[in-house]
Amino acid sequence: MRTALAVVAASATLSHAQLIVGNDQSGSATIYNVDVGTGVAAAIYTSTTAEAKPWGMAYDPATDTLYWNNGGTMYKSPMGPTLVPQNLGPLSWNGSAINFVALAFRDGRLLGTRNITTEAVYEIDPATLAVNQLYIYPSTFDFGGLDTDTSTNTLYALSDTPSTARGLYKIDLAAPSEALIAPYPPGETDIDGLAVHNGVAYFVTDGPQGTQPNFYLVDVATGQQTGTLPSPFTGSGTFCAATYAAPGAPPCYPDCNGDGALNLSDFGCFTTKFALGDPYADCNGDSVLNLSDFGCFTTKFALGCP
Repeated sequence: MRTALAVVAASATLSHAQLIVGNDQSGSATIYNVDVGTGVAAAIYTSTTAEAKPWGMAYDPATDTLYWNNGGTMYKSPMGPTLVPQNLGPLSWNGSAINFVALAFRDGRLLGTRNITTEAVYEIDPATLAVNQLYIYPSTFDFGGLDTDTSTNTLYALSDTPSTARGLYKIDLAAPSEALIAPYPPGETDIDGLAVHNGVAYFVTDGPQGTQPNFYLVDVATGQQTGTLPSPFTGSGTFCAATYAAPGAPPCYPDCNGDGALNLSDFGCFTTKFALGDPYADCNGDSVLNLSDFGCFTTKFALGCP
């Protein structure tokens, strides 16, 4: 029976949508939920006001909560087919107002970056909005898009500046440093939104469909572009935001059963989820369950938990 279920699951494309995007275009703006399997975008919040125009965005899988900011104001909403924005208030650091151009979520805290003084990775308490400075990186990077791959707890960012190299970088906060992972696709010089999930980076452009028609999928391990998704944006933004919403994702991906230890039972757990068509089993993030997901899981298991 398991074999039959696995065959059905292996040929099925996952139907749920998990890439959340928005930009700060003038007039009416929309935050979308983009199905990474089909490219279909569903509007989950539309307004002419600031809460529909994110600069940065991050997702907390433990509470299924979406966070985003417009300038120095933070918002949140439970994830769902329709967002219900809650204004959390203004952000400040050292007694002064502060804004962020990108957000990520890691270890129970929001992270943010700035493109003006002082350029750094900051930590934000989502409950109190207290801000701490974690790592002042060279301003030549001018990091915009930011996200954490929850499968490895790795932080990534996008840089638009030609003085270094435009592309995707891995940021190490433990031994502060940054490393180029992948360049921008040919012809692209301005990409502000970033989501990363299970080793796949989604480069989210802020322009309208007519001038920047595509988002890009990049394999983090190889640095190679693997596909595109159509942009739903109707207007041009100065900033755009993205994150990947995967409810209930474990802090360490190969710890499938969530017991805090990696052992053979995790392989049994993964096989069961694969047979049932569970989205967790889409290890390589290509929205199709097949044998490559077993290879992906084996690789992540071998690498262990951070």
